[in-house]
Amino acid sequence: MDKKDPEPERSALGCVFSGTWTLLSLPIWIGAIALLAVSTMWTSRLFGIALICLLPIPLNLLHWRRTSRKIIAALLLVAGSSALLLCNQQAQKAPGRQGDSARLVYHKNSSGPFRVSNLVAEVDQFALRSYLMAITNPDLSWQRASELREVTKDLYREISRDPDLSYLPSLLGSSYRDMLGLESTAGALFSYIPSASSPGESGKKVAIVLLHGSLGNFQGSWLLWKKLAESTGVAIVAPTFATGQWSQEGGRAAIAEAREFCIQHRAIDENRLVLAGISEAGIGVLREAAAAPQGWDKLLLISPVIEQEIINSKPFINGWRNREAMIIASERDTLGPGQSIREAQASMESLGIRLITHYLPSGEPFLFLSDWTSFQKLIQPWLAKP
Repeated sequence: MDKKDPEPERSALGCVFSGTWTLLSLPIWIGAIALLAVSTMWTSRLFGIALICLLPIPLNLLHWRRTSRKIIAALLLVAGSSALLLCNQQAQKAPGRQGDSARLVYHKNSSGPFRVSNLVAEVDQFALRSYLMAITNPDLSWQRASELREVTKDLYREISRDPDLSYLPSLLGSSYRDMLGLESTAGALFSYIPSASSPGESGKKVAIVLLHGSLGNFQGSWLLWKKLAESTGVAIVAPTFATGQWSQEGGRAAIAEAREFCIQHRAIDENRLVLAGISEAGIGVLREAAAAPQGWDKLLLISPVIEQEIINSKPFINGWRNREAMIIASERDTLGPGQSIREAQASMESLGIRLITHYLPSGEPFLFLSDWTSFQKLIQPWLAKP
């Protein structure tokens, strides 16, 4: 009597496929369920539903001889594809056009305008990331992570009503590539050029070239810097580079593209470019300032990570003696490993740099988000100085 062929799901190959798919898809299952649990936007929930519908299809196809399994696989495919299509339609946002106050500029080496990161609303991406950061970052407690979520929710609620920013796509795809261990790539450049000048302003505008930190070039920060731009008349130019490790290969090229954008823009004064950096981007700012001091007018460091050897280097000393810089940090940043900020301050002052330093009493790990009003009051008069 001939032996019957084993069912596909019970064969050795079927068992290997089933086990491998289960292990590989498990993180996605967890992410999809977490997304459903924390999301505030319907598009994000729809993407989670799409994943939950599509992930079981390969396992159902192992039972292809059973009519019921074929029907289930077909229904899951229709439901998942429909949900994904709706998300995709929502994610197709325009980067803006030349002449718009706010727009994204894609250079030849930057990633394209659409990425998977646009399928989930940024506010919900930050909600998920806040939980991960609370688990992996010892400096971020669950309470502070919860406060960070509330701050970002308020920001994105305001963005949804902003006629300049609400239509722009997310640029966080570059950050996720870096997190996954893939090659760090430059993303698009965000620019905001206010149409109206500040009181007393004439001629071309000062521009702040802003290097983001580990949170990425996220839309919530654009809203804050837009407020500064509107109150001072300065232009904001923010390049994108993965998770803000600007010292890596490609980082200086992304900064150079941002500077070239400023030089070519008719509303920006190329001789009044302020190079600014948040957190880890402090390293990128100092390295760029040492390598090309003639390209920048002032330096602005916000809760910066410092490389003391760069400050003590001959190119930095020769390039920035008798020139202006500002450091804004919290008192918390000067404790423990953050003592390098105090050391940097002493070194820069001893080298003849005209440094203004502010230490805010807040202990928040993302100070510029939670206390932007204080930041703006400190930065405004400094930008106005000739």
